[in-house]
Amino acid sequence: MPEEKNIASIKVKVKKTKTKTARKTRAKKSPFLSDNLNIVPAVPGVGFKIKEEPLTSKPGELKNVYRKIAFSFVALTLVLVAAVIYFGFSRLTIVIIPAQEKIADSSTVEVISQTSGASLAPEQIYGVVKQVPVGQSREFSASGKEILGEEVTGKVTIVNNYIKNQPLVATTRLLSSGNKLFRLKNTINVPAGGRVETEIYADTAKPEMAIGPSKFTIPGLWAGIQDKIYAESKEPMKYSQKVKYIIGQSDIDKAVSQLKNDLLTNAKNQVGQAYKDYAQALFAVDNNSVSQEVSGKVGEEKEKFSIKMKTMVTVVAFNDDEVYNQIMAKLAATLADDKAVSEFNKQNMSYALESFDINQATAMVKVDSIAQATLKDSAKVIKKNNLAGLSYEQLKVYLNGLPEVAGYQIKFFPSFVTKAPDLVDRIEIEIKK
Repeated sequence: MPEEKNIASIKVKVKKTKTKTARKTRAKKSPFLSDNLNIVPAVPGVGFKIKEEPLTSKPGELKNVYRKIAFSFVALTLVLVAAVIYFGFSRLTIVIIPAQEKIADSSTVEVISQTSGASLAPEQIYGVVKQVPVGQSREFSASGKEILGEEVTGKVTIVNNYIKNQPLVATTRLLSSGNKLFRLKNTINVPAGGRVETEIYADTAKPEMAIGPSKFTIPGLWAGIQDKIYAESKEPMKYSQKVKYIIGQSDIDKAVSQLKNDLLTNAKNQVGQAYKDYAQALFAVDNNSVSQEVSGKVGEEKEKFSIKMKTMVTVVAFNDDEVYNQIMAKLAATLADDKAVSEFNKQNMSYALESFDINQATAMVKVDSIAQATLKDSAKVIKKNNLAGLSYEQLKVYLNGLPEVAGYQIKFFPSFVTKAPDLVDRIEIEIKK
């Protein structure tokens, strides 16, 4: 039957076509087709249809995928923002307090009287060099002494409340309320109903006998009237020594030395007023011109003696502006190239008169001064390359190891950053003067 043959041949052709199509599909998938689609090729003349099967993905799996993608995007954004802030805005500022170096200097300046007309050389200044006479007298005490005796004396009032007068002879005993024994110094007669003030002294002269106000009984009287005739004191007893003073050589030497100091003080107060227009005025006593008169001799028994002294006092007066400028220039010249004077003023200078020549009207003055020096630019000591990338603790260790740095302050920006930028242009160093 011819129709059956045709149908059989058609089936064979369709099978071959389907095999070839499957091979081509495995070799190269179409971008428009999914693996989940079952495609039955259509053959011309035959009523075949394409059969499609829908995707079967779970909804929970899709949500997890989307969530992971969103979180990854946010995390990446935050990392990028942090990187932009760190590299674009992060800064490190270090405020440095430079160390101060103490410099002591001692120099000599020659003061030349302006009346001399001499031209000035280096380390010379104009001023006044002259002598003025000064005199003074003062009384002094001799230190040598010999104790001749001791005594404790005082006054009491004898009270007589008896009907008869009561005579009391010198040395009559008086016994204090503290059982301290005293005696009358003079004989007295106390009238009946009356009172008599008299002097007494301690039976034994010791410092502890200097008692205060007290009531005294008179042991020599009949016991029946001791409560009617008695003594009382209102002032304390006084302890004293009988001393013989002797002038010693050391007394005179000490007095002369003190009087010389007094002369110098007197010269500053009196003569110095004539040179108040000068910033500095120095004085010295000319020992070669001292003359003195002592109202006493060595070994003489005398408690007080006086000394009159006359001498010439040398006055050296000058203004200190030029001295300050000279010392300042000297300090600047002696410092290293990387250092400069940071603090120096006139109050840091002291003067002492070393020598003088009145005939030449010149004087040598010693000038002691103290100044503070620091680095001209402390930033040169701190190299930014050494700071790049260091943590806060590493920065502290580095800065603490620099002797030129007395103190510092580390400032990070933003504040949550605790590491120095890797770029040195993001590091700033400020010097606090």
